[in-house]
Amino acid sequence: MHDDRNARMTARNPVPVAQGDTDSAVARWWERPDTVGDRSISVIFVREMRPGTPPPPGLDRWPKRGEAFLSPSLVTAAPGTERRYGSFAGTIGQDGLADAAELVAYVNPAQTGFFRQVFEPNSYVRGFGNPNQQMFFVSSHQFDRGIAELDLLILLMAALPCAALILVAVRSRADTRDRRLALLDALGAPTRVRALVLAGESWKAIATGVVAACAVVSALSLTSPTLPFTGYQVWSHDLRAALPSLPVLGLEVFVCLVLLTVLAAIRRPRRTGTRPTRQRNRTPRWPHALFLLGLAVAAWGSEHRQVEGRFGFVAGSVVALIALPYSASHLARVLGRRLAERGGAKGDPVRIVAGRWLAARPATLARLSAALVVGLGLVTIGQVLTTQFTGPAAEARDRYQASGAALVQVRSRDIPATAAGFTTAVGPEKILRYSPEPGTSAEEPKLRLTGACESLRALGQMTSCPSTPKSAKDVFTQLTPMGANVLQDGDLVSAPIASVCACQAPSRGDKALYGFLVLNSAGDAGLSRIKQAAYQHLIGPMTALPGQSWYLGSAAQAAQTRWLLDIALIGLAALAAAGALGAAGIFLEQARALGPLSAFRTDRRFYTGIATWNLAIPLGVVGAVGAVVAALLGGLLINLGKGGWMSLPLLLVGLVAVTLAGAVVALACGAVAARHAVAWRAQGD
Repeated sequence: MHDDRNARMTARNPVPVAQGDTDSAVARWWERPDTVGDRSISVIFVREMRPGTPPPPGLDRWPKRGEAFLSPSLVTAAPGTERRYGSFAGTIGQDGLADAAELVAYVNPAQTGFFRQVFEPNSYVRGFGNPNQQMFFVSSHQFDRGIAELDLLILLMAALPCAALILVAVRSRADTRDRRLALLDALGAPTRVRALVLAGESWKAIATGVVAACAVVSALSLTSPTLPFTGYQVWSHDLRAALPSLPVLGLEVFVCLVLLTVLAAIRRPRRTGTRPTRQRNRTPRWPHALFLLGLAVAAWGSEHRQVEGRFGFVAGSVVALIALPYSASHLARVLGRRLAERGGAKGDPVRIVAGRWLAARPATLARLSAALVVGLGLVTIGQVLTTQFTGPAAEARDRYQASGAALVQVRSRDIPATAAGFTTAVGPEKILRYSPEPGTSAEEPKLRLTGACESLRALGQMTSCPSTPKSAKDVFTQLTPMGANVLQDGDLVSAPIASVCACQAPSRGDKALYGFLVLNSAGDAGLSRIKQAAYQHLIGPMTALPGQSWYLGSAAQAAQTRWLLDIALIGLAALAAAGALGAAGIFLEQARALGPLSAFRTDRRFYTGIATWNLAIPLGVVGAVGAVVAALLGGLLINLGKGGWMSLPLLLVGLVAVTLAGAVVALACGAVAARHAVAWRAQGD
């Protein structure tokens, strides 16, 4: 799908003529920025130079003078947007847009001499189909992130939980499989037969899952689904274009899962003789080394930042969270032995059975904790990421909304020649115009601010309305916040203000220094009218509000965090499935393993006590370790992003959730084991 998106962007990008070869141009193409709400727009001014030239992709014809084609999202972005750039000629087709959310307008300006003020060499084009995506449609894509960063997010938020689900699924019904493999070993079956049996018992279930997934994707390709948090719409033809590769992908997934299932159980237990021997359970140390290595890589990434640092942090976090459940099995074995020893010393059969059961089956705790501990780490990382992006966005929004749209900066080409029409359309009493101050140097330019006395009073309290140029400190005794923004901060002017007067604006000097400051008391509706007048009378106008650039960038970053939520949905679904599957497997194992104890006791309290000691309490310990690891990864992420904060209550809630989950599983296991104990009968004696 990403390749199809890039192909559409390449097809619409203009191909500029060679330097100085304007005679070979077939059209003019010039991009200018605009905004609607908190998003940027690419406004493309176009004009056909040779009749019969194919229009840009997505247009069925060239727009006539004074007409505009808009992307569907731009039409619905705000009321009146379709009239902002001229007469609405229609919407841009899908083959001319990167995606459904893109904000683009193709405009053929009404002014006859519009392009005489456009001097950029690459505005002369000889066609479309330029693979360079850095120079064109910059405004609407200036905050885009690379596909590599999306892949990292998918790896952390979706692939890791899916790996936890696979880990649990591969070891489901492990006791039954182990007994079957033990029989094969007793009969002298070679490793090849062992592998075939493992593959034979797993391929149907894996194939069913792969086919079901392919069917869901194929069904989605008949629609254009919209993601819940981002609102991003995936076009159906992009999904259908990916369908030919779906069988190959499904086959690859099928083969990988079958191999993983085989490799997980292909190793034979070591035997040194034919007599029964007491098996020594030695926990491998590589999970601990892998866990520490992952934390080290994540710490390195948090210090180096940039792309390499982000990749290092994600890779290290993934490795640490994957290794943590394996390390939990070692912790389970240690806890089990200590528990059995304490139970023996106290003469407590509950702790003796629970401890020995836990020491003999540490993988049970690893499977159950995988979903919970990984989920706790991902939720913490997601929370920190959200604060890193939404915090600055909220600050920028507050600053932006505090000023509202009361003062609007408007810049364009050749303002001295076009100012009259724009001033008349907006109203002279609302216009402040800044121009190069006569007599100042180009190295240190200064400006003169001119306008009607009514307009100047909006900047502060004046001693008198100056009819000749005077310095601002001689004119104003007290400045309003708007006046301080213009005369002191200089956010909305291109150079410092040297003089103020209610007189004729200078018409000479560097044209790049000219601009308007428009007083607006009508909010968004007034801003829309100002922009419409600017596009009607000025050449390539650009408007700006105080704090707008910061607000746009922060809002774009905040919007990108919603991708985290969409992708995390997949991960949370996988973790929920892993937790449910792990708990179900534990119920069955607990019921079978504790069945022989029915000769001793059959009451529920006895079995619930065993489940509490070998599941609930160890899971609480592992949950505490997981919370510490999650806090450590969250701190590293804060250091990586140089911002954000970590919610301690969220960590505590997560720890409580893990502990409660252990208690629920223990109660359920106790009930299931007690029910099976009553009906248990010895078999195979």
